[in-house]
Amino acid sequence: MTTVRVKVLRFDPSTEAAPHFEEYLVPYTEKMRVLDALNYIHEHHDGSLAYRWVCRAAQCGSCTVMVDGKPGPACKTEIPAGTEAITIEPLRTFPVIKDLVVDTDRAYSRFEAIQPYVQRPEVNARPELMLPGEVEEIKSLRSCIECFACLSACPVVNEIQEEYLGPMGMRKLAELSQDRRDTQDRVAMALASGMYNCTTCKNCWAVCPQEIKVPEKAVEKLRAMALRKGVPPLPPHKVAIASIRNYWNPWMAPRAQRARWAKPYELPTKCETMFFAGCSPSLLKQNLVESVVRIFRAMDEPIGYLGKEERCCSSPLLRVGEVTMFEEMAKANIENMRKAGAKRVVVTCAGCYKAWKEDYPEHFGEPGFEVLHISQILEGAIASGRLRLKAVPENEVTITYHDPCHLGRAGGIYDAPRNVLRAVPGISLREMSRNRENSACCGSGGGVKTARPNLATSIGARRLDMVKETNAQEVVSCCPWCEQNIEDSIKSAGSGEWKVRDLVDIVCAALE
Repeated sequence: MTTVRVKVLRFDPSTEAAPHFEEYLVPYTEKMRVLDALNYIHEHHDGSLAYRWVCRAAQCGSCTVMVDGKPGPACKTEIPAGTEAITIEPLRTFPVIKDLVVDTDRAYSRFEAIQPYVQRPEVNARPELMLPGEVEEIKSLRSCIECFACLSACPVVNEIQEEYLGPMGMRKLAELSQDRRDTQDRVAMALASGMYNCTTCKNCWAVCPQEIKVPEKAVEKLRAMALRKGVPPLPPHKVAIASIRNYWNPWMAPRAQRARWAKPYELPTKCETMFFAGCSPSLLKQNLVESVVRIFRAMDEPIGYLGKEERCCSSPLLRVGEVTMFEEMAKANIENMRKAGAKRVVVTCAGCYKAWKEDYPEHFGEPGFEVLHISQILEGAIASGRLRLKAVPENEVTITYHDPCHLGRAGGIYDAPRNVLRAVPGISLREMSRNRENSACCGSGGGVKTARPNLATSIGARRLDMVKETNAQEVVSCCPWCEQNIEDSIKSAGSGEWKVRDLVDIVCAALE
């Protein structure tokens, strides 16, 4: 009989000083759920094991626990065939009552404080109706089962629980803000509850049993509503918005400065493959965009560049709620690429990728050309032999790869960067405890790096703890924002222990 080794974190605060793990062998059956394993342990090994379960159908959310570091309802989380061992722990951020049972009273109290129900000054004489279109807008937001998985997964809640209500609360406030029967100022409530602290990392979506897109459908909508109501953005966001309006970049750099890096390469402005360089690479990390061009020339493939006509992808605008200017910039970018005859657009920044691949189509429909991240280009070129790599001293190193939120959870790109890294001679890749769709946020997204840099580096320090566990010498990523914040987090921690590099720079260094 096939068995699974189940490690359970046990703790009874009334009699024990600290939690400890206990292991149990559980017979495996096809389509087995975590709750099945817990029930078996309770019935055959230890009847004192404490855990919650009620509906057994992922409707009540009460059985939610951490499974291999990721929160999810025990009754819904399947144990894949071939699994040798799993680890089950109580939800993070909550006090433990016993074993896997946590105290959610405080979280519920904060949730109830926002009055999570339609508010009316008086009882109406007849029923009020909502139009089908209005209901459709909030339908997905209403599917929450209040399992608290999102709170346990949220990097901000884990860091500043007192200052951020969390994804579950933001979801409810967004739902009520779009319900015309409600008379409360839900945007003001959201502001008071830390709305601008969200990094839009989508960890909440990744663990949500109902797959509610809280960052896009709740947080970003609430921020947009605030601006439409005349509520000024946070001062650092206001500066960034003005910079993008005036200079087409968030770094207060003159427009002409954007394309200086490209002058020596004499890139065409019309080509079937167009490179969207992005603001941070063009202005802050010129070596990155130059490396992209060198790689394409090593593949003997032509690539074009809009030059001074390229505008900010405007992902920063959308994250902080400036939808009107986002649409203006995005339309110009799309139109310029069409005029350039683009059949595919290549980006190297994770934020740019999310904007081009997900946000632009959502606002304007499919643009008529393919959008690719540079890691996908590299993966295909190496596999086909069009790109040959050699061993160089700087790549004789052990690295760990950090999945950017906007490339991983938002874009679904996990394998391409890893396949490229494994193909580079000398590179030894070690995974962090949290990786791929369960990757921990670095802390820089959603305008948090701009408005609350200390919070960003504080979240980044948590990521560095996971880096340390790997004994890697370098951290590699595909996002200038992640790379900058990880570097700042290293400095903030007073450690020069790790070097931070971009995937493109590693490949460029190995070109034959």
